[in-house]
Amino acid sequence: MSYTPPNTFADGTICTSAALEGNAEALRVYLHRGIVPADVEVAKWIDTRHIQPPAYKPYAGVQHGVTGHQGGNNSGMVRLTFCTKYLTGQGRAASQSFEAIPGTAVTIDLRRSCTVAFHYWYELECGPDASTAGQQETADNRAVWVAPYFGEPSTAYSSYRGHAQEGRTLSVAVVPGVTTPWETTPGRIGAVIPYPVGGAYQSRDGVLVKTSTSGRVTFGLASHSQIDRVAVVNWGVAIESFYL
Repeated sequence: MSYTPPNTFADGTICTSAALEGNAEALRVYLHRGIVPADVEVAKWIDTRHIQPPAYKPYAGVQHGVTGHQGGNNSGMVRLTFCTKYLTGQGRAASQSFEAIPGTAVTIDLRRSCTVAFHYWYELECGPDASTAGQQETADNRAVWVAPYFGEPSTAYSSYRGHAQEGRTLSVAVVPGVTTPWETTPGRIGAVIPYPVGGAYQSRDGVLVKTSTSGRVTFGLASHSQIDRVAVVNWGVAIESFYL
């Protein structure tokens, strides 16, 4: 039934604070489905069983909570993903295309218009790439750029290329006499030059803040590479949505 104020006012009726407060009190009881304030316990009663826990996806390493997602991959359970020049113009310097990095995107359902903060970090091992196909940057000058995207991977270039961060390939040119970047000595594996020394190991992080309407949206990382193989060793994301 609809709310009926206990005190009504007609022309000439004296308006008192008690009558106004009585109407307000009756409205509070009505909105609380008949529960009067004296029946509400003053002590703090909310405990953990009343708080919605996050849903956790162990393979993806991501948990979904009330206001967003967080998680990522780490070396405790390495599942490499890669960037490659073969999807972004074969390493040609004139190419400007970006492609999504597999496994680094999160899709969420926004219930209404909100502001979303997409935090991300990643570690790259770049190259080495000494291939000789034409129209490429020189082998010791090749790079990869990683940028966030919102919606479609193409927006990494069209809207968010200002966020892109560069990584350089492992080069053998800095060490005289080294003709191959990979170990060839029996019993040895990996690169001749350790990645941190060679400058081809990069750790990066950033944040993209976006105001969005309701609906299903995707946040992720995309790359433009001039290097044939760039390993994304570890990565992580956190998405916070603010419904204000």
